[in-house]
Amino acid sequence: MISDLTQREDELGGKTLLIVGLGGIGGRLARLAKAFDMRVIGVKRDLSKGTEGADSVHTLAKLKTLRPQADFVALTCPFTRETENVIDAAAFAKMKPSAYLINAARGRCVEEGALIEALRKESIAGAALDVTLDEPLPPASPVWDLSNVFITPHTAGETRRYGDNVLDIPLDNLQRLSRGEAMLRNQIV
Repeated sequence: MISDLTQREDELGGKTLLIVGLGGIGGRLARLAKAFDMRVIGVKRDLSKGTEGADSVHTLAKLKTLRPQADFVALTCPFTRETENVIDAAAFAKMKPSAYLINAARGRCVEEGALIEALRKESIAGAALDVTLDEPLPPASPVWDLSNVFITPHTAGETRRYGDNVLDIPLDNLQRLSRGEAMLRNQIV
């Protein structure tokens, strides 16, 4: 029996993952991707804080030159002035037609109209969205009608151990505040 190779699922090994936001979540994603033999490119604000397992790490200013290399672009960045619409029509135009966008950051990091257009025209292969511009995603949103989108309701990270995994953050912040420290963990400046 001869099977059609174009109908088979592809391998992650050998693919390139571009992670925008190489902090705690992005770093964990990088380490998992390396276990699947992926090439990992990271983007982060402070390059002095380590590579988090990525093969190379760059500043946001280099993002335009990195997008064409990626098979997957994953957003795990905080929402800031610099990351608002960090993925827009120009970004989609520079991505591979076979690339996928994964947004686990904030809805406003992606220009939603440009995303819908890119998915309709198949300028990119697809998207996995844990966040959207409006949450919950309105029933009338055209995103629901796109066959190349996977949507979760901002709950993709919520596992049975979610509380165990994040409880240390507010406890640490309370200790920092009691010591009079101004900088908190996961603080958005």
